[in-house]
Amino acid sequence: MRSSMFFRRSPDVDADGGGVSRRDVLAALLAGAAVTATWTTSSAIAAIEAAGGPAAKRPGLSADEMALLSAAAQVIVPATDTPGAQEAGVPHFVGALVAGWMNDDEAALFRKGLADLDASARARYQRGYAACTPEQGAELLQALRAASPYGGRTFSLTDRILDPKAPFYLRLRDLVVLGYFTSEAGSNQELRYLPVPGKFESNVDIKTWPYQVVI
Repeated sequence: MRSSMFFRRSPDVDADGGGVSRRDVLAALLAGAAVTATWTTSSAIAAIEAAGGPAAKRPGLSADEMALLSAAAQVIVPATDTPGAQEAGVPHFVGALVAGWMNDDEAALFRKGLADLDASARARYQRGYAACTPEQGAELLQALRAASPYGGRTFSLTDRILDPKAPFYLRLRDLVVLGYFTSEAGSNQELRYLPVPGKFESNVDIKTWPYQVVI
């Protein structure tokens, strides 16, 4: 079972020109998990549209932003005995949400958050975040988490993603977790349920669906 220092398992109701709210889109994405083996930009956009969300309505993240996002995602969900965020194509999924699902203010704040994270890396390690070692990347995210108090304290993944007061670190982490566990790698390989009847084992790891991510 995966363990990470950045997550442990445990409203916006306005639609963009239609009757489906952005919350409904997130719920549909969760319900339709494992629709793709590995996220690509095109498969992510198609999944968002199939869930009732809008098509991409603004330019996607730049190559530099995608490289930074990819490095951060792999720190949040690293590869272990199962694929990590990069292998699952999570950066493409998050990038598609930025391009279409997020509103203009959210997209701008997310990009600013990426830029600030990169600036922190350059100030601390004299290199961009994407060029940092995994250990350096983890230290930067730990510092960002420590500097990101959140008064909401909600256990709902969708509530935090939609909360305009949630700090960038939480939105980044929660979107990465959402993208990972809606991919085949996260849903079918990382999470699995062994039904009864079966042999009795007194002490086993139990994997279940991550509807809640504990702060």
